[in-house]
Amino acid sequence: MRVPLVLVTGFLGSGKTTLVNRILARRAARGDTTKLGVIVNELGEVGIDGALLSGASTRQIELPGGCVCCVLGDELDTTLLELVDANPLSAILLETTGVAEPLPIAWALRRPPIDERVRLAVVVTLVDATTFLTSRTLSASVDSQVAYADVVLVTKAEIAGDHDTDAAIAAVRTLAPRALIRRGSTDEHASWLEQALSDPPIGHLSEALVPSPDGQVIPHVHDESCRHPDATTAHGIDSVWVPVQGAVDLEELEDQLADLPANYVRIKGIVRAIDARGGRPEACWTAVHRVGLRVSSEPVGAPDFEEGRLVALGPAVEAEALERCVRAAR
Repeated sequence: MRVPLVLVTGFLGSGKTTLVNRILARRAARGDTTKLGVIVNELGEVGIDGALLSGASTRQIELPGGCVCCVLGDELDTTLLELVDANPLSAILLETTGVAEPLPIAWALRRPPIDERVRLAVVVTLVDATTFLTSRTLSASVDSQVAYADVVLVTKAEIAGDHDTDAAIAAVRTLAPRALIRRGSTDEHASWLEQALSDPPIGHLSEALVPSPDGQVIPHVHDESCRHPDATTAHGIDSVWVPVQGAVDLEELEDQLADLPANYVRIKGIVRAIDARGGRPEACWTAVHRVGLRVSSEPVGAPDFEEGRLVALGPAVEAEALERCVRAAR
């Protein structure tokens, strides 16, 4: 029996890791003991998202260092085969990078010997209602992720408001006229996705190339920027990271990150931080996020690496800018 795989994609900051984490938390809260495989793919040289996930009844694997739709094809094959051979899985959840295109992954899952052990059940694309329209000019992956989706989950509608959300949904309908579009909260999306995991559909739209409105299939173009042999650039988006040694002042770090220009589309990190605002005089491990121009943070458990790290993604991002933020916050 082939293990169903649910592919979760979406542009930088659309909420993929938040959604996956919510699913794992819901499973743990109800004592679900079925084994779920979780694969997290990150673009840069180091990973952050894997450290933010938790779940006792999951088998988690991280694939940093490249975009799974391009340079990590062989690694994905090996990972999936090892995963299904070693674990009695009910399903697999594959979270891609923010710039991965689903169609090449769908093709990869249909070649032997993967197709004998795993089947692609559904392609789920997250669309951030606050940034979707502006993100389309940053990378061709934004449109491709939507065009080949079976289901589009619209996130952050409560922040965007009805006008911007309706505009984003209208654009999605043009790109993916056959896709199911769902607007809701993270919990509502997690509930729907849990149902998909417990009863995965047979077949998906990606098996038949979904045409664009003019009848043309949107191709995945493997040009030099897509191959990104140094694992720091893909689909027009660069990735840089810096280590964060010792403790930082959380409020100052947030202010510094908020002041970075708009090309820093996504920043994520785990650092040891002191937050005087929250009555935390001792340094605690903290996850820091910037999506668009919004910065947020929350306490997290200790990661499996010893020193903190910050990752930035976007066109022409620079490590030196992150280093300046860290120095100011020490």
